[in-house]
Amino acid sequence: MKTIGIDTDNYLVYEGNGTWGHALWPTPAILPAAIVSESSDELSPVNNNDLQKLPFIFMDEGYDPVSRVRKGIIYEKYESQPNDWHVQMHPAIPAEGRQLGARGVIKKSLASFQQFNFEPVLKQLGIENPLIVLGSNTQFTIWSVIDVETSISGETILFLRARKTIGVLPKVNYSTINEKYHSQIKDKLARLSSDIHKAGPDSIIDRSREAASAIVNTYLLENGHIEKHRDLGQLVSTLRDKAKKHVAANCADTLAKFHSRTKHSEQEYQSLRYINEMDAEFSVQAIAVLLHEFGYVHQQ
Repeated sequence: MKTIGIDTDNYLVYEGNGTWGHALWPTPAILPAAIVSESSDELSPVNNNDLQKLPFIFMDEGYDPVSRVRKGIIYEKYESQPNDWHVQMHPAIPAEGRQLGARGVIKKSLASFQQFNFEPVLKQLGIENPLIVLGSNTQFTIWSVIDVETSISGETILFLRARKTIGVLPKVNYSTINEKYHSQIKDKLARLSSDIHKAGPDSIIDRSREAASAIVNTYLLENGHIEKHRDLGQLVSTLRDKAKKHVAANCADTLAKFHSRTKHSEQEYQSLRYINEMDAEFSVQAIAVLLHEFGYVHQQ
């Protein structure tokens, strides 16, 4: 079985079969990894920087800037850490030659990880649409699995594409909005911005719907089309018929419909398809359209 050993003192990497191995040189990039479901409310990265406690690591094998595809292998940790390895002298430490034993190897205590079958682990974790979160809880990136191959040595090679930056919200020009509505819009947009970077599609759509409700209500109240706050779905006809904001009405209508689709009871009752990441991306872009339609952004 293909294994990886990492020296926790200098983070040099060894590759082998079991606990017999040789140095990987140059040292490959190794990142903490978490396997999460696309539908998770929060896409949490690894929150522990202790190498020996990481459940998975990702060994980077290259990035193609043309296709924007990243290639690499995920290894899972041994049940117990660390483990005694017998390794060849590392090229970066020539002085180790004095420690060679009779078999021409050196004994080292290494944090150990092994190859594993990716698909069965997904089933065990109950994950249908996996995302790979690389990095720590302070700095991380989120990747979609677009393809899987198995090498001749039995390793699962993953091909990943960076999860799209789901919408970059425009900068709001609050001088165009009545001050009494500022706090509500700021709060809803802040919640949405936070979820964009760490939450699953359902949560992003929920936050988008809340932000849309605050923005649409503000516009209609300011322009005398309604007298009190109302539900987003109820405002669509007002936007279309009274405010003559047809594009905004269509965006609001879609967000209201997406919101109901995040509810399991509605999905089952109406036989609706499940929400996905493309829906979440659209939802964030719809917020940007609403802000532009109402003139709430800084003009270029």
